[in-house]
Amino acid sequence: MQGTRIAFGPFVLDPDIGTLLREETPIAVGHRGLTLLAALTARPGEILTKAELMDAAWPGTAVEEGNLTVQIATLRKALGPADNGGEWIATVPRVGYRFTGTVEPVASSFRRPTPPSGKPSIAVLPFANLSGDQDQQYLSDGITEDIITELARFRSLLVIARNSSFQFRHPTLDVAEVHRKLGVRYLVEGSIRKLGDRIRITTQLIDAAAGTHLWAQRYDRALDDIFALQDELAALIASMVEGQAEADSASRTRRKPPADWDAYDYYLQGRAHFYRYELDKSEPLFVRCIELDSTFAQGHAFLAQALVGRFWYDNDPRTLQKAWDSAQTALALDRSDGVCHQSMGLVLIHMRQHGDAGVHFERARSLNPLDVNIAGDYASWLNYGGQAETALSVLEAALLRDPLPPIWFWEVKGSSLFLLGRYSEAVGSYQKAGDQFFIHAFLAASYAHLGEMEKARAEVESALTRKYDLTVRLMSGLPFADQVALELFMSGFRKAGLPG
Repeated sequence: MQGTRIAFGPFVLDPDIGTLLREETPIAVGHRGLTLLAALTARPGEILTKAELMDAAWPGTAVEEGNLTVQIATLRKALGPADNGGEWIATVPRVGYRFTGTVEPVASSFRRPTPPSGKPSIAVLPFANLSGDQDQQYLSDGITEDIITELARFRSLLVIARNSSFQFRHPTLDVAEVHRKLGVRYLVEGSIRKLGDRIRITTQLIDAAAGTHLWAQRYDRALDDIFALQDELAALIASMVEGQAEADSASRTRRKPPADWDAYDYYLQGRAHFYRYELDKSEPLFVRCIELDSTFAQGHAFLAQALVGRFWYDNDPRTLQKAWDSAQTALALDRSDGVCHQSMGLVLIHMRQHGDAGVHFERARSLNPLDVNIAGDYASWLNYGGQAETALSVLEAALLRDPLPPIWFWEVKGSSLFLLGRYSEAVGSYQKAGDQFFIHAFLAASYAHLGEMEKARAEVESALTRKYDLTVRLMSGLPFADQVALELFMSGFRKAGLPG
């Protein structure tokens, strides 16, 4: 594919990353279709023969002409009618096809476009920790994230996810830079200082486009009031940005906070470690959280997720059973919380109850459609079910909301690309996904399918350094419902030289 983004009508085609957007919304089109569209838009108005198009989409492969016909029909359905009411892709009988639209290059940019939906867009930047103790950083980060979560419940707002907004942890904030990179209209920034059993939060709302301050406030509260304060801040910000009516309606669906401040403190510490893959540190903190407040649903939910992470290492069915118990407790406490359903879906994937897992992921997505973490786990479920193209579409849509997602997100995207046979792109995604043993194993399989055996063997060595007992048989336990998808990974592991 060529290296320039192409715009035509309401569409933008990015051949490099393999996406087709219609007014910033990803369109589900397979790799072959995108390759054909790139070839056609590269020569608008010209006739491309069937042989040329088949060489572009199936290089070095003998395929029947009917495959081309099917791909063109799928493309036409995805694109819909052209601006003039005709087809974007015209058939030239017995010869080939011609792209009828007018195309123009679009400069690539990191800037996150503000969606044309009319929704005000907002990013909450990480609140500064003014406690004089760097060990309290988890506190300011955790409170910031919970304010983001509360704001995301206001359906009239487009809220940038935590992982993107947290990239802007600067002592001297450049509002113009944040506006340019995230493409948001409004910014929230602030600071937190904990003094004994009191907490002081200062916050301000900024019109990023104009560079002006709209509102600022300081709150001095007892620690036990923090949950009500988070709700109050989210509602006030939402009402400032969109209107009190929407704020009032969202207030009826707020999550249930923990009753005990210390429980919440352990929860925030555990979550901070969990996001850094430090599962051995996060799990006991979540355990302590629910010991102090057994009614805190999200404490049980995150404990379930940490236990699933441990299961990847110990393969002990008792670990998975504990994860299921925790997820079940979370749901019993709060069935209206998306994270609780996400956690149950994640557990059920690994228990190979894929149908039930899908029900919980769909419920989680309906409860919080802007949660990038939920989207990532949902896409993982789709990968395991052999629906990699749909998974990739979900991930691309999530990346529009969060252009800087958590690193594990790239492992899920890498697996989608791997299952679609896009091994070079899979390598690029896996390389951003961290330093876990399974990441190196996935890289080894990708390199093996590319025929780059030296790199494949090096990744096998890296995987074995991190998990000495890693074997093909162990990796065959990946919870795939689709055996064809599983075998694609297994054949890659075997080619790479992973011990049997």
